[in-house]
Amino acid sequence: MKTRIFVFSILMMFVLSTSVQMLAQERKQTKKERKEAKKEQQKKEQAALFEITKQLIKDSAFVVAADRIAFKQGQSFTVSQTLNFLRVYKGEGVLQIAPINSPNLGANGLGGVTMKGPLTQYEITEKGNNIYVRITLKGTLGTAMINLSVYGGNNAVVDVSGLFSGKAFTLYGQLEHLNDVRIFEGTSY
Repeated sequence: MKTRIFVFSILMMFVLSTSVQMLAQERKQTKKERKEAKKEQQKKEQAALFEITKQLIKDSAFVVAADRIAFKQGQSFTVSQTLNFLRVYKGEGVLQIAPINSPNLGANGLGGVTMKGPLTQYEITEKGNNIYVRITLKGTLGTAMINLSVYGGNNAVVDVSGLFSGKAFTLYGQLEHLNDVRIFEGTSY
């Protein structure tokens, strides 16, 4: 009888330890599966966002509200998205920077420059999950050549050159629908 109880106890311990190991392995698989499912969900969301972004570019109705600006000398500044942007709408564009963020400084009254005018060039190129747009904006200040690069859904880089010779500055931000962004346009020249 004691032998049976002993054998039964050992058998129960073996079954319990095996069950605990199996539960731990299931938990690990579940975490891994959850992580993979989360990655897959993020990919789907990014793909959907990219399709929306692509349509906004094709409709030429969008705003890139910049949260960072870099000048050709290498200085980089965090800036206000309401004052630093590229807006494109149906053949007209507005390019505004106000890195100083001080009233009454700069030509636009916001601490920078605002250029508004017609778009004379608007060429879209798509390579994989990236979109490139070449834009020429004519204004009273001159002509700005703008290279817009969009990647990762709606992340945008706006390279501006031609205003005062060579690369002038680069804006970094998100490409959004016109109604989804609050911007404040200064006096344009």
